[in-house]
Amino acid sequence: MITGLGGGGAERQLSYLAPALSRRGHDVHVAFAFAGVHSERLAGSPCTLHHLSASSRFALIRLAQTIPLVRRLRPDVLHTWLTHMDIVGYSAVRLLRVPWLMSERSAALSYPPTLLNRLRVAAGKRADVIVSNSEGGAEYWRTQSVEADRIEIVPNFVPLADIEAAGPLHDERVSADDELVIHIGRLSPEKNLSALVSALPHVFRARPRAKFAFCGEGLLLGDLTAQVAAAGLRERVVFAGFVPNVASWLKRASAAVAVSRCEGHPNAVLEAMAAGVPVVVSDIPAYRSILGDESAAFAGGDNIEGIADAIINTLEDRAAAELRAARARLSLASQSIDATAARYEHAYRRAIEIAVARH
Repeated sequence: MITGLGGGGAERQLSYLAPALSRRGHDVHVAFAFAGVHSERLAGSPCTLHHLSASSRFALIRLAQTIPLVRRLRPDVLHTWLTHMDIVGYSAVRLLRVPWLMSERSAALSYPPTLLNRLRVAAGKRADVIVSNSEGGAEYWRTQSVEADRIEIVPNFVPLADIEAAGPLHDERVSADDELVIHIGRLSPEKNLSALVSALPHVFRARPRAKFAFCGEGLLLGDLTAQVAAAGLRERVVFAGFVPNVASWLKRASAAVAVSRCEGHPNAVLEAMAAGVPVVVSDIPAYRSILGDESAAFAGGDNIEGIADAIINTLEDRAAAELRAARARLSLASQSIDATAARYEHAYRRAIEIAVARH
């Protein structure tokens, strides 16, 4: 069960995982409320899809059709993704006693103490197993008093073959002689994008051919657009919105930048690594867990000049940048979709064992 199949990292991961589990002999059903860019991949798979009706994400919490669906299917395991569906899943398992696995896709700083997040924590404490895609997410639940033997870590799958097969970028906003630097992901507060925009004038002064593109949507679009305009950078900064051909943008880029304050297991950076793009990242545990000084350029997230210098150095010293990128790509070799599916199978069996022991 997932809220929708839009362009987020969780949705992308599920759209690959569910068909892989089907190919491994499982009867996989996917319930979702909002169709999106990943619907087509699931529609062409052996999975059974259940399109739920809801006017909003909040309407899902009181969705009357969810519990009858779970009662009818009686799954061996219910796996929920994203906050609203986690709360719905809790209601279903409380009534029907179905083994329940909950996904954790982020880390503590992504969860301010809102009512919705408090409800999710209360529900998550009852999950049989919580699967996090990062150590930071696992630590979040340990601090919520969830026992370590109920927490599993399964890193994100990286679609290497799809990235390799992507065609060239054709976008009139990017010319052949631009040095393209990109950020891929939600335009949301934890991504620290105001600091990134503040660094861009330094980059553009040092690199006259540089152009920056934000590939993603989010709450901060208006604020960032205004900040770019106030700095006189509208000719040098592209707000591309959601891009379905993210691999084409990555393969065209000279550098990818992510200066988040917190992350789970960062899909955008992993895909940049897979595309062979030199990456500039903030010095936080989530990035340090997948990258080292030999494979990325690090900058303090609040150090605007440091961010600018890291981008400039990446553009200027191409030999060193490309060597870092090659090392980063090599580190992804073991993250196949079959390996990821096998780890989820283990987590599902663990959820069943714990549920049986409880009841």
